[in-house]
Amino acid sequence: MALVVAALGAYVLMDSDSYEVKLVMPSAAQLADGSPVWVNGAKAGSVQSLEVKDGKALVTVSLTGDYAPLHDGTTSRVEWNSALGERMLTLYPGPGENATIPKNGLVKGQSLQIEVDQVLAALDQPTRDKLTSLLKELNQTVDGREPDLAATLKSAGSSVQALGEVLQAVGRDGPAIRSLVTQLQQMVSVGADHRRDIAAVVGDLTSLTGAVAGQQQQLSDSLQELPSTLQTAKGTLDRVPAAGEPTIALLQDLKPATGRLPSIARNLSPVLTELRPAVADLRPTLGSAQALLRETPGLIDVAHGVVPPATQFVRSIQPAVSFLRPYTPEGIGMLHNWGQAFAPYDGEGHVWAGLLAPGTNMIDESLVQPPGSRRDPEPYPGQPVGQPWVDATGSGMR
Repeated sequence: MALVVAALGAYVLMDSDSYEVKLVMPSAAQLADGSPVWVNGAKAGSVQSLEVKDGKALVTVSLTGDYAPLHDGTTSRVEWNSALGERMLTLYPGPGENATIPKNGLVKGQSLQIEVDQVLAALDQPTRDKLTSLLKELNQTVDGREPDLAATLKSAGSSVQALGEVLQAVGRDGPAIRSLVTQLQQMVSVGADHRRDIAAVVGDLTSLTGAVAGQQQQLSDSLQELPSTLQTAKGTLDRVPAAGEPTIALLQDLKPATGRLPSIARNLSPVLTELRPAVADLRPTLGSAQALLRETPGLIDVAHGVVPPATQFVRSIQPAVSFLRPYTPEGIGMLHNWGQAFAPYDGEGHVWAGLLAPGTNMIDESLVQPPGSRRDPEPYPGQPVGQPWVDATGSGMR
């Protein structure tokens, strides 16, 4: 039954055009009809009416459908909407699992805020005098520069919002304002004592900004090339460890040899001293070699015209040479026999020796053949290598 009633209540609330609740507060100072109502940092409605009942303020607020309905445990607080102007009403909704507050239901609210006159009343007379002097100097500083100040505040919205939150927090505490004013006075005094230094710093900053603006294109080009440069450097550095390990091993292997280099250098010193005259004698040879090297390019050019045909000729006769190679022993033997046959004769055809050179048969007959073997005493030319040279009728050439 309770669930049915809750569902009917929610349907009635959703079906209505607006959702209104009444807040009972100790004070509604600076609130007015139409003052904004905020929920969770967003504007959720407005104040519809203000009444006084039993010495307390009764504030009727209207909320849009996105923020309705409220639940038990909802609290409220009147906060600053501007430093000296109206205030706004902020609602802090209760947990969603709590019971729903019906339309026109009562909610107990708060009105915790500190007014400017309360803050000023909390300050002593010297502090108030200094604050008055500070406000006058501030008024003189901004006099005639209101448009520039407005443009600055407009462009620095987030900073102003943060400053507003700081001032809001400070405004709730009189001692904090006193400390702030004291520190501000000290800061202004220090700034006044060093105004020349500050002016010089600002001038240097202006010059630096101008120089940076003049080099903006160069800086942009450099920044565009920076990623590729860093990528290349990263690739190079990634390869350094892999190359470093073999290098370290090589240096370790070379360490014994490098340790012997001093003694080798000492032994080489006398040799180099003795080689000095020989090097001096080499000067004419080097001069001749220089003249020869000057002629070498022409010789190489001539060789370029001779070597290719010679190479082609050697390649063309290579098959014939390969064919004649097995018959080389017979050819050499023929020339030997021919020389032996004409050795007894002089240039005029007279015999001058009475003994003839022994023939090949004598050598062949003196050889002892192994048992069971047979050798042809007169083989065809090339027959020992399986390439016998015969005539057209198959007879061997003798």
